[in-house]
Amino acid sequence: MRKIIFIVTLAAIFGLAGFGCVRTPEPAVKDQDQPAAAESAVAVWGEGKLLTVGASIVYGDGLTVRLEAINDSRCPAGVQCIWQGELAPILRLRGGMLTTEMEVVLGTVRGLTGAAGDYAVSASDVSAESVVLVVAKSADQLAAHQDKIRVASPQPDAAVASPLVVLGEARGSWYFEASFPVKLFDANGKLLAAVPAQAQGDWMTGEFVPFAVSLVFEPPATATGTLVLVKDNPSGLPENADEVRLPVHFAVEVGETRAVKLYRYDPSRDRDAAGNIQCSRAGLVAVERRIPVTKTPIQDTIRLLLKGGLTDAERAAGITTEFPLAGVELRSANLKSGVLTLEFVDPNNRTGGGSCRVGILWAQIESTAKQFPEVKTARFIPAELFQP
Repeated sequence: MRKIIFIVTLAAIFGLAGFGCVRTPEPAVKDQDQPAAAESAVAVWGEGKLLTVGASIVYGDGLTVRLEAINDSRCPAGVQCIWQGELAPILRLRGGMLTTEMEVVLGTVRGLTGAAGDYAVSASDVSAESVVLVVAKSADQLAAHQDKIRVASPQPDAAVASPLVVLGEARGSWYFEASFPVKLFDANGKLLAAVPAQAQGDWMTGEFVPFAVSLVFEPPATATGTLVLVKDNPSGLPENADEVRLPVHFAVEVGETRAVKLYRYDPSRDRDAAGNIQCSRAGLVAVERRIPVTKTPIQDTIRLLLKGGLTDAERAAGITTEFPLAGVELRSANLKSGVLTLEFVDPNNRTGGGSCRVGILWAQIESTAKQFPEVKTARFIPAELFQP
């Protein structure tokens, strides 16, 4: 009897123990689109943030940046490849000032900078599992670079068209051999134009030096894009790399257009038997552009000439131009009895120089004007412009 009672007692004890236990819940499945608790803290604009694949960061305006993947196309050791390959972080951005979700693909070969709307994105220390990411608002990025480079035109979010004239000033350290790269991308990351900006003065200084460049590009497939001004970095060292990025909107050309000629210069066509440049009109070359039909076609054409800009094909053919010249603008044009009077402003004295240079500049403007049958001759105001 005692044995039976003992067994019943043990059964009751174990039964009560089982009844009183609470089952430990299984960990909830984490929504991959939601940042982890440690990642949900608001990130600081312009500061590096280590991201592993699948992780996200959130910024103060509601922007969320997620590292979707890092594609590794690097050539395996011991294998001969036609391309060296790269590590390519794939980012997905949503919220904030974005009206739609956007993907940004970077690359250790193609470049570790990108843009999404008004945001500038850059990466460093890329591995197969993680990347250090820096996100900044384009306006903030410009402000942070004010002591290095200042862009006068275009302004962020400006409506731009081809040719796009970029003007500003940069410290001498931003240049190398008196120039630095300027690139224009559409919203899909397609390169539309890449032209070196030229210093408009002695660049061997620590002071600010004006620059000017004109980019000619075909109509883009997207409504927005990014203008990138890259610090020239002949060393190739990452610590010496720098750039500023400006969001732009592409202006849609509407209405009727007409073809006009802009006269550029090809030095190979202007040499004597000994190979010396003659600085004559023999080197002038007409390139065709289209402008909207207006009541002022002569003024519009001269202003387009002053914007400069060459296509890739024109540059490959050896055609050159010194335009744009920083500060040089056409103020007015007056045609009377076949004489076209053109009034310019030149606050930086960029129309002077040697007789060869100014003669070609003068000839470019005059020949461009005289394509119109009603123009028989041209004169400039002030008279001292384009003088040796």
